[in-house]
Amino acid sequence: MTLLVIKTANRRGMLHEITGVIKDYTSIEWVFVSIPSETERVIAMRLSDSLPISAIDRLKSINGVHDIWASHEAPMELVGFDKEILRSILMHMVQSGGEVHAFLTKLGYEMGLSMASTMLRTKYEIPSNAAMNKVLETAINMLVVMNLTRSVENISVSTDKGGHVVNISLLEPFDLDAGLPFTRGYLLGLLKVLLKCDCSLDAVINKSRVTFYIKGK
Repeated sequence: MTLLVIKTANRRGMLHEITGVIKDYTSIEWVFVSIPSETERVIAMRLSDSLPISAIDRLKSINGVHDIWASHEAPMELVGFDKEILRSILMHMVQSGGEVHAFLTKLGYEMGLSMASTMLRTKYEIPSNAAMNKVLETAINMLVVMNLTRSVENISVSTDKGGHVVNISLLEPFDLDAGLPFTRGYLLGLLKVLLKCDCSLDAVINKSRVTFYIKGK
């Protein structure tokens, strides 16, 4: 099985062109399309078999395809749920005690570690000039794929004398009203693997938008 994640322009006919290439090589088990902004799409697919490099090259040649990540080591099942029901359950759990909040943070952290580690083992080459940025961007967009945030509005990575500085803006993370335990843990887990740092994280909330300011040495 292969998990394929493609970031594209938001234009008519894009999904048709992409599936037209893939059907020549393997079967598509499921497709999830999110539109994080008016100009972008994130398309995730689970395929019954791996794609050859020639297929990846054909996908890259499609007008409007920005980035592709694929791995046969990530047979992710897409789990659907009603987000409002999940929020209600989450709030009830968090209000029942601090141990649940710590558990959700740990759950997110372990998922972030696993996601980043899997993506670094991808069989398809990521350009070395922006390797970590591309992997980080795809790993964060997996929150959109899994319906755990509505969209990723900004990702920036820089360095200063103290180490890495990462800014990430998310719209409507599912655990916003519960204090963002899972999302915080997930981001810290990703950065532990990708930037090899134990980071500090601050969050600024503006209505349904959350901007994370992350620093690590």
